Amino acid sequence: MTPMSSSPSVDLAARTRTDGRWTPRLVLLLIALAWPTQLLAAGGILGANATAGVAQAFHTTQVVWFGLTLTLVSTLLTPFVIKAGDLYGKRRVMLAMTALGALGEMLAALAGSFWLVLAGRAIAGCYGPFGALSFAAVRDLFPPRLVKQASGIMGSSVGLVALVSPFLAGWLVDNWGYRGALWFLAAATAVACALIALLVPETPRHAFGSRFDWPGGLVLGGGLTAVVYAVGQGQSWGWADLRTLGWLGAGAVALIAFLFIERSSPNPILDLEVLRRRPVALALTAGGLAQTVAFTMPGLAILLALYPHIPGVSAGLGWTAHHNAVVSVSWNLVMFGTGLLVSRYLRHFDARRIWCAGLVVMALGYALVGFYHSNEIELIVTSCIANVGAGVVVAGAPALVVGVVSRDEQGLGSGMLNMLISLFGAIVTAGAYAVLAADSTVLDGTAFYLDTGYSWIFWLGALVTLAALVLSLLIPPLHDPSDDDVPADVQPA
Repeated sequence: MTPMSSSPSVDLAARTRTDGRWTPRLVLLLIALAWPTQLLAAGGILGANATAGVAQAFHTTQVVWFGLTLTLVSTLLTPFVIKAGDLYGKRRVMLAMTALGALGEMLAALAGSFWLVLAGRAIAGCYGPFGALSFAAVRDLFPPRLVKQASGIMGSSVGLVALVSPFLAGWLVDNWGYRGALWFLAAATAVACALIALLVPETPRHAFGSRFDWPGGLVLGGGLTAVVYAVGQGQSWGWADLRTLGWLGAGAVALIAFLFIERSSPNPILDLEVLRRRPVALALTAGGLAQTVAFTMPGLAILLALYPHIPGVSAGLGWTAHHNAVVSVSWNLVMFGTGLLVSRYLRHFDARRIWCAGLVVMALGYALVGFYHSNEIELIVTSCIANVGAGVVVAGAPALVVGVVSRDEQGLGSGMLNMLISLFGAIVTAGAYAVLAADSTVLDGTAFYLDTGYSWIFWLGALVTLAALVLSLLIPPLHDPSDDDVPADVQPA
């Protein structure tokens, strides 16, 4: 007899001998989930390249909100997205998110005022938490023996995105301005919506019959959003400014209140009992810290590449954006290739050992980048070493989460990992700019950074990676999804 899912409309197929084999249907399914997941990374690069054009087009000094609006909306909605995926099925929620994302980017591209641009970006922010569902959907939709490999391939594809996006961004912005980048994002997100509609079956409802915990979701999302906002603005406001302290305090109070609200809620938006388990807490924290380094350090390295070289004033390399894109091909290829290789062997070896080895290499790599970054050869060699480790990290993090949560808890685990990456990313970025500011020269109102500051931001990445390694060494042996009693080949209703 075929076991039934927690949703009355979704049946789970019986395990077969082909459960560990790739089929054309599974390849297409992986593409349909990877495209919208990695479009988020591409959107970050395209958005960064479009920012200057937006500022000039609308003559605004508030262009920071062009990116910050999307980040804040995404952070606020993440708890609701996690719960909605379990309540209504991840496919339905992913369709709504991608449709809103395409609509928001289209509105921003058509906008004739800066405030309408921000309104469009706010709507597009509904698409931001997509990764909280896509990796959980892999656990629901792929055969157990392929879960770690499929998750690793999807995570490592960020290296391919980092390889192509700088060239794409330059071509779009140079030929069509910021609107070209936004129209591309709108079209690509619409394609993502179509891929999900055509290729992704519905997933089980892991919280079928329960209700939304609106107070808990609003307090958690609002608290995290307040903290991210304060950290993002702290460098410009000043860390002792009343506004910075006020937003940080409000966020802290909200997060403490959330703990009390969840204890009394019959349908908590996050299962705190799961998050209190030591393996889960360690894996999520270590995974969040390590992926923050893997995603944040390359962006900070762009400052080094593009800032001018003025002896005694600015220690940048003075490259053009195109030259930086050409040079960065090397380490992005290393990251992508390493991720694919690791994904292939995750099903055969202890994912925890592979993960820890990757952390060691990434820490060593960024320590070396801190010492050697004065020309193309030095930066290519040291960054390639760092990105060998980063490739392991982006491929191994999903397997780490899979190994500490059950199938029903996968949505919660993936969602919490995404929230921690956003939170840690804001903190590490703010810390990096604070380090740079401590060793800077202000000339005609513009801050230029000296070499000691650049060295320390890479050493900061190495230190954060070592913290993730220490936590990872405490994680107990991981659960293998191939041992799940219920297979994961889900057919559409």
